[in-house]
Amino acid sequence: MENPKPSQPVKGILWMMFTGVMFVAVTAVVKHVGDDVPAAQAAFLRYVLGLVFLIPMIKPILAAHLTRRQMKLFGIRGLVHTVAVILWFFAMAQIPIAEVTAMNYLSPGYVSLGAALFMGERLPPRRLAAVVFALIGAMIILRPGIKAVEIGHIAMLGTAICFAAGYLIAKQLSGEVSAAVVVGMLSITVTIGLAPFAIAVWVTPT
Repeated sequence: MENPKPSQPVKGILWMMFTGVMFVAVTAVVKHVGDDVPAAQAAFLRYVLGLVFLIPMIKPILAAHLTRRQMKLFGIRGLVHTVAVILWFFAMAQIPIAEVTAMNYLSPGYVSLGAALFMGERLPPRRLAAVVFALIGAMIILRPGIKAVEIGHIAMLGTAICFAAGYLIAKQLSGEVSAAVVVGMLSITVTIGLAPFAIAVWVTPT
């Protein structure tokens, strides 16, 4: 196994800010489409259209000579990410976009807990407080016992858990292979994972 790559927090923060902007754009488009296209099909189309960006990643993937263990981890990540994406697209068509966005903040909390439990990372008080506040925020949104918990809210709870699992696996793999390989393998595995679900509910888009 290769030595872990040095941490680059500032670079990571900038990439995550850019990622956030892109996710906002995706969210707006998905909400605009609504339930005119089934959730699984919408998710599949998103990944299929994104495969064009996979072309520069083909060479690094082939050159990585992935081990059986790494292939297994990529497969598991693709599976949980597939479930997460379907649930997210479904929730977007069921509940207000503000609630989807707010409940998505549960995912970093689950990541922090998972990193502490399974990767031995420290969980300082400020990070623990952030997790607690995220859970409190979810309860404020759901308000169980005061209003009916809709199926879209339940879907978002599953989304957050699945995304968190995928992020933890990605973190593990990022210390072993390049970012291009991590991103490229996700695109491949999720597209394959979404295909049968999309075919089962396919509606010819306009």
